[in-house]
Amino acid sequence: MKKKFVTTREASNSCGVSTQFLKKNRDIHGGFLEEEVHYILGANINSSILWDVDEILKTFHERGKTIRRGRELVKKMQNESVGS
Repeated sequence: MKKKFVTTREASNSCGVSTQFLKKNRDIHGGFLEEEVHYILGANINSSILWDVDEILKTFHERGKTIRRGRELVKKMQNESVGS
């Protein structure tokens, strides 16, 4: 299946986050959105960053699952330590 890349504004609307959230979470800023996976740069300095919404949403989903699992584990450990 061919990837479809969209502008930052379109990606932010589709993903339900701000344009700044997308930009600050790029790997070049220590974030989790990876170049050539989640976004690509344009041909010149003035070109828009283009985003793969499908890949971004997959990553959001996986991060959400990981956070929820982590909270469940912490809660379980806290409950076990109280019962000791």
